Amino acid sequence: MAEQDLAVEAVQQVLVAYLEPEAARQAAALWQPLSATPAGPPSLAGLSRYCRLVAQQFNLQGREAEIHLQIIRSLQRVASGRPAAPVVAPVAPSHDARVVQVIIHAMERHVERALGPAFLAVRWRQGLAHHVGQSRLSSAEQQRALSWIHAHGANLVGEWPARGVGTRLINAAYVVLAQWLGPVQADACLTRIVRECEQSADASLHRVRTYL
Repeated sequence: MAEQDLAVEAVQQVLVAYLEPEAARQAAALWQPLSATPAGPPSLAGLSRYCRLVAQQFNLQGREAEIHLQIIRSLQRVASGRPAAPVVAPVAPSHDARVVQVIIHAMERHVERALGPAFLAVRWRQGLAHHVGQSRLSSAEQQRALSWIHAHGANLVGEWPARGVGTRLINAAYVVLAQWLGPVQADACLTRIVRECEQSADASLHRVRTYL
């Protein structure tokens, strides 16, 4: 297999932990035009640009540094000729869990952009955890959600279907969003998030409205 093909495969192995298989394949295909010359691996600057591009197109904002590190490790294995070991990356979330993650991460990003230095991520997480604890989720569902909120797990574990527990978790996050921005701005923010998901290169996010 050509060196370039090996590199794309190494990148794809990382991305399947964050995207559904077809979306991971599409994202890995973007690697080729951003690769460095055949004489050496891509520069760190080139890799950073690639990670930002993938994050923007596939709604993975906030995960750039994590993906960057995992790709470096995967490419190093390829360069050393070692067998392709499983990437030390989070277990890929279910389809429903990933949509819920994308929506809630997007809410946090919009609040951060709106408030600038006044935004504190720890306060956002505390508020989200508080409302999850008051939600109609079962105790097991609350524990899974809280583990993700507090970053004990990189991905939301379990099934979080639309019009079910997935929608309940999003509703809890929306309450926090409205507390930070006010109801009018919160509604506008959610409208933008839906539009961004529906226009995403990742087709799995196009049904985002069913989760609201």
